[in-house]
Amino acid sequence: MRSTGFAFLVFAVTTAGFGGCSVFAPSGSSGAAPPPLPAHAVHANSVGYLTSREKTVTIVLPAGMTSVANTTADVRVAANDVVVWSCVVTGPTTDADTGATVYVGDFTGFDAAGDYYISLPGLLEDGAPARSATFHVGPDVFRDPLTTAMLGMYGQRCGQAVSIQLGDQRWSHKACHQNDAYLNFLTGESTKKPSVGGWHDAGDYGKYVTNGAFSAGTMLAAWEHFQPTLTALSIPAIPEHGGSLPDFLAEVKWELDWLLTTQGDDGGVSHKVTATDFEGFVMPEGDGQMRYYTPVGTAATGDLVAVLAQAARIYAAYDKNAADGYLAAARSGYAFLSANAGPAVPDTSQTFKTGGYGQQSDASNRLWAAAELWETTGEAPFLADFESRVGAPTVDANFDWGNPRNLGLFTYLISKREGRDPTVLAALTASATTVADGLAANARASAFGRDITGYWWGSNGAVARTAMNLWVAYQLNPDPKYLDGIAMQLDHLLGRNIYDRTQVTGLGYNPPLEPHHRPSAADSYRPPWPGLLVGGSNPGAMAWHDDQNDYQVNEVAINWVAAFVYATAALTPAP
Repeated sequence: MRSTGFAFLVFAVTTAGFGGCSVFAPSGSSGAAPPPLPAHAVHANSVGYLTSREKTVTIVLPAGMTSVANTTADVRVAANDVVVWSCVVTGPTTDADTGATVYVGDFTGFDAAGDYYISLPGLLEDGAPARSATFHVGPDVFRDPLTTAMLGMYGQRCGQAVSIQLGDQRWSHKACHQNDAYLNFLTGESTKKPSVGGWHDAGDYGKYVTNGAFSAGTMLAAWEHFQPTLTALSIPAIPEHGGSLPDFLAEVKWELDWLLTTQGDDGGVSHKVTATDFEGFVMPEGDGQMRYYTPVGTAATGDLVAVLAQAARIYAAYDKNAADGYLAAARSGYAFLSANAGPAVPDTSQTFKTGGYGQQSDASNRLWAAAELWETTGEAPFLADFESRVGAPTVDANFDWGNPRNLGLFTYLISKREGRDPTVLAALTASATTVADGLAANARASAFGRDITGYWWGSNGAVARTAMNLWVAYQLNPDPKYLDGIAMQLDHLLGRNIYDRTQVTGLGYNPPLEPHHRPSAADSYRPPWPGLLVGGSNPGAMAWHDDQNDYQVNEVAINWVAAFVYATAALTPAP
């Protein structure tokens, strides 16, 4: 993370990028991009709203307009414009992030399934009442986004030909990176140890252990939390469809089995597998650079231990041999951690210009590892190790690959095992609840339903990831406001934002057409690959634009898509 590259294998001026990566601007993709669709004055989740959950829209007034005289908003049937429900919008207020003057409309009380739009007769656009994009109301509106996001993850597969068909649209690439990877920087010899597989990390084709394990861990948490829904999830595109594993687990296994290749005989784990510099804007099969294992890092080792321990208990019911292998690898990695203090991340900056994924400490990685090993084995030393590492018993509102502490805390908090320290448990429960209360309150107070403040590289992923905080709090204290909070984060990502545009390729009204994503830019097909959450506005709420050259707002990444998978799974009922 994160990508970047020229349209040809000729590179230009380099600038510093997120995570230590070097950044290059690509030339244009195939053909001119179509113009964006117009923004409505009423900004809504253009995919849909759940029955029985909060339903809100945001009305953005034109510049210079400070109020509307008629504050009635109507729910109209999309097919015939018939008014079926009305509400009074509240406002006006000035949104501190965007400076926009807004009203908020709440139609939570309307629950009839169907396709609708919101109309505001008191505000005219081109002589007609202002309106929203069309959306669906129903009990299952997030199943399609969940399935599409899983296609997004499948589309990131490395080492294998990939083909996705949606209606009359088709995306594909050939088998790629079959020579992964060389050991020059581990053994000093130019020999190869097979490392084919895994997911391309982001808009580039690198494979990074910390982010890969974090993404797989997010998805395995979704499996444990929403297993009835995900067991039945059908993804016909993947080659394993119809096999012994549920499709969801088959997709995650593609990453898990690659992670195994990064572990050495001593249990230590290479930080990443990449070339020494970013590839050009070519299809994955067109990337012919030599790719290498970097030296070992304890952050990567801790994350591998955690996710493989987690996988061992999940896959045991389907593939005992695989599960036993995962647990053996996790134990080996844990022994390595016990014997080695670091480095958390090896310094490869003089040789590798690809994503650094740097972090100063591996404390959160070790904590996550201990939590998952305890949950899988029930062995007291792992529990003692975890509880000794908790320190200040606080849950984070915002977390990502550089601080996977929450993943370990959540495993501990909702465990059914005996033996947890009551004092630690009570303090973490209180913190998790307080944090989730704040997120839910922020969502309701925000003009666009967003529950976290600030904008940075990938903050759309953080918005989706708060769903885990909210869901865990709901397990500890089943207040429906937490589920409403998850719904509002999906609303925000699917169109209830200042842009009136979804932030996921292929979904809803006016989605991104120019993501910073090599296959989308390098293939000959105009629509971008589907199911990919872009990073979002950065810095500030008004900085996003749909431009493949601007990696800082429009790159895609597996940890963001995995978070979106989690959030949509949380609100998708089992069939």
